[in-house]
Amino acid sequence: MKEKKRKDVIRSIITAGSLLLWVVTFVGCGQKSDTNEGNKYRINQSDTDEEIQMEESSLARWESSLQKGNQEELMAEAFRGMSVTREGKLCFAVSYEPRAYKNSFDCWTISVPYQSMVTVDTEIMYAYFRILERVEWMPVYGMTSEQAGITGTSDHIFVAYYSGQTKEGGQAEPDRGMTFRFGNQDEAGNYYVETDGRIWLAEGAVVDKLFAVNPYDFILKVVSVVNLDTISKATICFDDRSYEMRADGGVFWWNGKEMDSAEVDAVYTELMSIFIERELSPEEKKNIDARNRELLMSVTFERNREDAPKIIQCYYAFDETYASVQVNGTEFFLVSREALTSVQKNWKDKERAFGGNS
Repeated sequence: MKEKKRKDVIRSIITAGSLLLWVVTFVGCGQKSDTNEGNKYRINQSDTDEEIQMEESSLARWESSLQKGNQEELMAEAFRGMSVTREGKLCFAVSYEPRAYKNSFDCWTISVPYQSMVTVDTEIMYAYFRILERVEWMPVYGMTSEQAGITGTSDHIFVAYYSGQTKEGGQAEPDRGMTFRFGNQDEAGNYYVETDGRIWLAEGAVVDKLFAVNPYDFILKVVSVVNLDTISKATICFDDRSYEMRADGGVFWWNGKEMDSAEVDAVYTELMSIFIERELSPEEKKNIDARNRELLMSVTFERNREDAPKIIQCYYAFDETYASVQVNGTEFFLVSREALTSVQKNWKDKERAFGGNS
C-alpha cells in the first residue's frame, strides 16, 4: 500500500501541469577530490546559504496572532497547522504552507523535526487530526489551574484552523487558534486540560495517543518532491560521471539524440524513486563523521523560479545495507544501497543505449 502511494506521488509530479522540455547530455566526469579522501569526487557547488535556505513555518506567527477559537468548531479538514510540545520540548510541528512552486499535494510541511524537507502523508496526518477533533470534552467546575496541575505545565498542543470550513472546502489561511494545556490525571486516568479559559477533562487514552506522535509515520518516504515544471537543470554525479539535464528547444534530448516524453518520464521517475527505508537514530546521527565519508551520488535540482529553493541531495555510504541521504544540509534518513546501485546502473544503461561513453 505504501509503495503504491509513493508511486502515485511520483506520477502526480510527472503529470502535474505541462511537462518541461529537456536536453539531456552526458557531460563527462566529475572532479576528483584532492581534499577529502572519503569522497570519490567533489560536487561543484557555488551555493550560498540563501540559495538553499529552509522554508519558514507559519506556526509561531499563528500562535501569537490568531483570534482564539472554540473546540466545538474543530474538524480535521479545517486544520491548517498543529504543534505538539511534550515536557517542554517541541517534538512535532506540521502546517499548510502553499507555495507557487509546489504541487497541490505537497503544501503540507513538517518543520519539526524535518525542517520542511519531507513529503507529508496526508492520509496519516488527517487521521491524527481526527484524534483531537473527536475528543469528548467534559467540563470541570470549581477547580483552579493550579489544582488541576496546569499552572506551569510543559505539555501543550496548538492548533490553527479555519472556522468557516465546509465539506466543500475553505481558505488556505487559518483564522482561529487554540492552545490546549494538559495537567494532572484524575482517578479514572482522564487528563485535566485548559483551553479557551476553561478547564475540561479529556479521556486519558486519547490524550496519550496525541502525545505518542511519531513524526516518521507522517512522511511518504520519498527523499524529495521536486515539481518538474520548476526545474531548469538537474545534475547527477556518481562513479566519476556527471549527467546534466536541461529544458530547451521544445524537444527532449539525451546526449544529442531526441527522446520522446515517455522516455523523459522514465528518466525523471528514476530520480524520484530512491525511497527512504528508515530513520537515523539520535545515536547514529551523533556518530556520523561528515569529514570522512564516501559520497556515492549527488543530485542537484536547479529551479526556474526565484522563489523555489535549489535542492541538493547527497548520498553517503553508511554500511553495506544503507546509504545516508542529506538534503540541503539536513540528514535524517537512510536509503537502500541496492536501490541506489540499481538507479546508477539504469543511468549507465541509458547512456550506452543513446551512444554515450561507457
